[in-house]
Amino acid sequence: MDIIREETMSKGVLLFAFNNDKVDYYAMAIATAKRANKFLNLPVTVVTDETTDLSKYDYEFDNVVIVEADRTNFNAQNEVWINKGRYQAYNLSPYDETLLLDTDYLINSDTLLKPFELYDDFMCHNRTSFLMIPNHYQEMLSDQSYNTVWATVIYFRKTSKTKQIFECMEMIQKNYSHYTTLYNMTVGNFRNDFALTIALRAHSLWSDRRY
Repeated sequence: MDIIREETMSKGVLLFAFNNDKVDYYAMAIATAKRANKFLNLPVTVVTDETTDLSKYDYEFDNVVIVEADRTNFNAQNEVWINKGRYQAYNLSPYDETLLLDTDYLINSDTLLKPFELYDDFMCHNRTSFLMIPNHYQEMLSDQSYNTVWATVIYFRKTSKTKQIFECMEMIQKNYSHYTTLYNMTVGNFRNDFALTIALRAHSLWSDRRY
């Protein structure tokens, strides 16, 4: 069913920023927010936790949401990597239409305004490329599995479809060891890219069976 565009819908950017011992993700979120203000002219909401000392930063987001950070994930260097909980974006976003971005994503133009003009209610990238490599780079869940989509930039509108996708991401995160085995993933730590890939595929199969 086509979705009728409503110009009165609220639009904004949502960032998740949890600092660890080595990286100040909140400062990175500020840099991203400033560029979102400049190039997109959109309000920005940041999600962080109570360990972030907001008083030391000289930037005020439109909204600051405090949640409890999940510190059970680690990167390849065995450092705490607080990237879990992205599935909460649907409930935490104060906007009808949201751009969910990684904090280290550099906005250099108004290109990210294009999704707001389209009728799809959930969009993300399915491929990427490097500046020095002409061909697109495609990652897979495993050598025998599916092409990965990217959670770096996600556009979503609050609909039943997107709610189901984020609920599926929550289920995958909470049962990630099962999905790691099921898809024979070569990377054992939790990644939002992988969770989103599986969630979108699951939702697609479920939708096909409905109709």
